[in-house]
Amino acid sequence: MPKAIPSPNLTAVLALAALADLVLYRLGSHVFLPSQPTWGLARVLSDVGLFMSNLGGVLGVVLIAMVLLHALRGDTIFPRSMRITVSTIGIFFVILSLVGVLALPVPDRYVVYLLISHAFLAALVAVGLWQRRCPVRLKLAVTLFAAPLVLQTATKFCERMGWSPVLIGQCARMAQASVFFGLLLAPVLVPSRPLRALQVVSMLGAGLIALCLLSLAMVRYLALAQVVALYGLRFDLPGAAGVVGTAYLAMVVAAYTGVTVAAAACLSGEAVSRLLGYGLLLLATTGHQIVATNQTLFSLCGLCALALGAVRLGDPARAAAGSPGD
Repeated sequence: MPKAIPSPNLTAVLALAALADLVLYRLGSHVFLPSQPTWGLARVLSDVGLFMSNLGGVLGVVLIAMVLLHALRGDTIFPRSMRITVSTIGIFFVILSLVGVLALPVPDRYVVYLLISHAFLAALVAVGLWQRRCPVRLKLAVTLFAAPLVLQTATKFCERMGWSPVLIGQCARMAQASVFFGLLLAPVLVPSRPLRALQVVSMLGAGLIALCLLSLAMVRYLALAQVVALYGLRFDLPGAAGVVGTAYLAMVVAAYTGVTVAAAACLSGEAVSRLLGYGLLLLATTGHQIVATNQTLFSLCGLCALALGAVRLGDPARAAAGSPGD
């Protein structure tokens, strides 16, 4: 009897939209393509990038609403004691993110409210997961990816309040370090165990390709890599001058090679493993700093995907049942 082809799911489509948003919209439309293309391939790529960016925002709102509703009703991520808090903040976040996706005119302070509710939800996902029965390594992974979302919002709040520049700088550096640690340790923390032969081959192949391409970019095309890092992933990539600069570039190569290896291992595995892979893709493509509404949705959906995958690994019955969007 032929094996059934797995049907597409919202999380996979959202991960694809987030990748297209990074490559075609943030980088293609804003950096490599003409600012106002009128015809030809440039116009097609620009339109596709804008469409995928908007599609990612709409799908993100739908998916996060479904995930929060399912988590609150099914008691998957959040324990009962957290339900009222999560539901209140979740409704607030969904409404504000929908307003941002639809580009409705709102005062600037609503953007701050969106970021604060986003940070609270990210923290609650991590806290809720620590109270569930699931692998500790995945709890650590979710915490490492949730921490920078909280720290970045704290940094913006401190800047808005005019507080100490030293405090702002420390929060920013801690957020950056947490992102890199999460990416670097992803192959150890995220893929399910034991690994199948296909997963091992995928890890080795993807890791070798990523290592070669990233190393080549840092050695021969550093200026291009700096543009991609700044406009696509939202972090400053320094030059290779001195030991510190070389070490930083090596860390970037190691971090993004690591997350590529982890994503390849997860995506070539079973259903729960693929859910973890979609979460990694969403978090990696979001970048280091959030500057748009759809990026808040990508990062939060990525965290929820990792958390749901962790819960399912800890409870095979839930893994068989599945959940909306998976």
